[in-house]
Amino acid sequence: MDNKAEKSNVGYTLFKSTGVQHEFPHIDLEKQQAIGIVTYKEKTYMTVFVELKTDTVKVQGDVSDLGDLSMDRHSYIDMFKHQARFFIENNIANPKEYYDDLVNG
Repeated sequence: MDNKAEKSNVGYTLFKSTGVQHEFPHIDLEKQQAIGIVTYKEKTYMTVFVELKTDTVKVQGDVSDLGDLSMDRHSYIDMFKHQARFFIENNIANPKEYYDDLVNG
């Protein structure tokens, strides 16, 4: 008989919001441009301008002051680039409305 304790495969993870938010306040489907922002406590820390036609990204600000509350700068830039492409390729001018429709059916 083996007296070693067996490892449990059961558990849970608790996700708690840090309060850091990201959103797209502007998407121009015709010009294929999007602006993404990272905010915390109503202060904008970083603004990312994505232009799909020219495949360029411009960034103002930084999230380093947020420390462990947020992802790193490059992760936000990559996320905004991918989301901007998704929204523009799928003709989604209002992401909030799009996600609300998904949730509410």
